[in-house]
Amino acid sequence: MLPADTLENRLVSLAQSPRLRAQTFATVAYGDARFPLRSFAWGDDALPAVYVLAGVHGDEPGGVEAALRLLESLADGAAPLTRHHLLVLPCLNPSGLADGTRANRIGQDINRQFHADRTQESAAVRGSLDPRQAAALVDLHCDRQAQGFYLFELRQEGIGSLAAPILDALTAQGHPLEEAPVYAGYVGRRGLFAPTTADLGQFHRRAPGLSLAEWAWENGIPRTYAIEAPAGNGGEWGSVMHLTALFALFAALEATKAE
Repeated sequence: MLPADTLENRLVSLAQSPRLRAQTFATVAYGDARFPLRSFAWGDDALPAVYVLAGVHGDEPGGVEAALRLLESLADGAAPLTRHHLLVLPCLNPSGLADGTRANRIGQDINRQFHADRTQESAAVRGSLDPRQAAALVDLHCDRQAQGFYLFELRQEGIGSLAAPILDALTAQGHPLEEAPVYAGYVGRRGLFAPTTADLGQFHRRAPGLSLAEWAWENGIPRTYAIEAPAGNGGEWGSVMHLTALFALFAALEATKAE
């Protein structure tokens, strides 16, 4: 588990970096408790954006840890992109993280609420992201039941898949893939869900509302990903796998942009 005070200390430290542009884009309130939502931009804002978000489920700290490590590497001088810039929202559900719960403090699962402003958190994210600016969006998750890594990839018509280089990078480093992941009755293959519009219709009948990745896709972002890593070892496995996947995606996006 990533303690809330540790998260806050690391975010405050990152905000001091001259390589990052930090912003508190909203504050959510539950009674007397206030939770800032922060974003960090890196690179040239004139370039297409890659949005990286984590912590929509408060009991999945591995994704938040991965986002923090990504930001810390950028603050230390890493430069994984030259044709895109990054916008990282490292913790979308700080009250859930503080409480160790999937939902926010009043029991709302934020990740099924991106079709409307029904939670403070989803409303803030919807209001802060401009889909017209983005080349891709990645939402980091951890799965307590999974033994390996898997991802959802949603693409606009005519946009090529970048799933293979992501999954190949993971296997090259010895990370296991979930061979037949199952979600809402849909079975993926070798770590990949690539649902059609008809498949998404089936999902929504079983799980109403829009996830963050689905909202991004419906609003025209060319490629959107929900990536899931095992939650074992206190989230450490997940954070390492997420970082591997992110840097593989960055490289693939750069190569696509150069074509």
